[in-house]
Amino acid sequence: NWQPNWQNVRWNYAAADEAAQALRHVANMLDTTAAERVSVARDAQAEWRGAYRTKFDGELDLILRRARDLAHECRQAASKIDGASQRAREEQAHRERERERWWREKREEEERARQRNT
Repeated sequence: NWQPNWQNVRWNYAAADEAAQALRHVANMLDTTAAERVSVARDAQAEWRGAYRTKFDGELDLILRRARDLAHECRQAASKIDGASQRAREEQAHRERERERWWREKREEEERARQRNT
């Protein structure tokens, strides 16, 4: 007497994939930009001494740490989106299996009822 869920899962797979790709792209850009900053900073730091150099190094470290953390957060968000898409696919497949099971059981019940009536 059970009923399967007859509604399909509502999930925009294309938009989710696009968002995850955009997040990964931003993370890669942050990595690239950070690497470029380090390269440029090396030239500036080669002969630089004193308080301003110390301040520069501290600020550079902070910027690089923020970029690394943000890139990590972007990749985590992309992974969460990918996971949600996978769960949506799995749930849709489950619903379809349950619907087929329901139809199969219904056919079996009807066949048993026909056999009893003959």
